[in-house]
Amino acid sequence: MMCEDQGLLLSLPVDHSDHLLSNADLRRMKSARSDFSRLERLPITLVLDRVRQNYNIGAMFRLCDAIRVKQLVICGTEVNLRKRKLVQAARGTQKWVPWTSAPCAESFVAGEKAHGAQIVVGELTNQGVPPERLETSFPVCLVLGSERDGVCASIVAMAGVVVTIPMLGMANSLNVATAAAIILYRLATLLQQG
Repeated sequence: MMCEDQGLLLSLPVDHSDHLLSNADLRRMKSARSDFSRLERLPITLVLDRVRQNYNIGAMFRLCDAIRVKQLVICGTEVNLRKRKLVQAARGTQKWVPWTSAPCAESFVAGEKAHGAQIVVGELTNQGVPPERLETSFPVCLVLGSERDGVCASIVAMAGVVVTIPMLGMANSLNVATAAAIILYRLATLLQQG
């Protein structure tokens, strides 16, 4: 449906409300909780380098659950799964996602690389590729840093590829959870394409 408003042609959205899924519908489409731990996980390890805000950490749990990554590794900060903002953002996924913490992201990532993982870093660099041009083999170790500090330079140097999400507006960066969603979705798509 189209309408004209002050000389502009606007497209009005089509009503899809009769196709919305309820929570019960969504639950029926998923595996039983007793079977969930046996489902295959994607060969992606997500490493957080000094991401300290509980809301961001909680959002990462939720993303890792949505994509079903192999593991979430939280480096450079202490994690308390009972923190209110983490619990609010994770919405229970902290109970399902395999995770660990490590004191130093650099040594963890070096170990992953030594075991054959492709290191993919999300960071703002002039050599980075946009998400849609990301190509890699698997397994992947995806490393993301905090908005303030980013990923440490020694990890960027280890990367086989750096993904830079173009910033077309006035802000210089995206929230780490938003960046993670974009890159994880691209990695999951690459796996589906085989």
